[in-house]
Amino acid sequence: MAVGCIINLYQSYSDRGAFVQKSGAIQSDEVQVDEIKVGEKLPHWPGYDKPVVLAYSPEQIELEHEGNIFVIKSGEEKEMDSSLFSRDHGVECYMIIAVKMV
Repeated sequence: MAVGCIINLYQSYSDRGAFVQKSGAIQSDEVQVDEIKVGEKLPHWPGYDKPVVLAYSPEQIELEHEGNIFVIKSGEEKEMDSSLFSRDHGVECYMIIAVKMV
């Protein structure tokens, strides 16, 4: 099967708002071309509010997520969602979800 896109999950850290570090992907899920269906939600999304596929070709994918439209071209990766999951002693930790077209 051919991979259409990859959903990457990252952690990002902010120390009192002054320093930000993004880790390498802590989780990656491949979405096969035959799983991508226009008008349906993108499979393998780590959460409840999954983006809807508006258009797909091997050159790009167009997704709608939380009222925003993302056009991701082949070879590109775009961050689509982030959420704060921990705050301790001025350090904030975020989970970031990004989609990469392959």
